[in-house]
This record gives sequence, structure tokens and C-alpha cells, in this order.
Amino acid sequence: MSLPDKAFPVSWDQFHRDARALAWRLAGLGQEFRAIVCITRGGLVPAAIISR
Repeated sequence: MSLPDKAFPVSWDQFHRDARALAWRLAGLGQEFRAIVCITRGGLVPAAIISR
């Protein structure tokens, strides 16, 4: 199966950096979150990183 025309390859380093940046932005909102909702088509790994 070939990659679709809109594929956007991301390295693991970039992925972790972006997930941590998102976590910092969420933490800066000053709200306490009780849950994380993620999409299971690729959303479980980012959710695990953000939840830490």
C-alpha cells in the first residue's frame, strides 16, 4: 500500500517534542483536567505522552 498524497512523515523525536509542547500549553491554561479523550487511529500514543 502506498502512502497517500497528503502523508506527513514525523520522526519520533519530533513527535515527542510536539506532544510535550502540547502538554505544556495545556498545563498553562490553569485548569485541572480529569480525563483525556483520544482518537484510537493514532491518538493513543500522543495521549499517553500528554498524560504523563
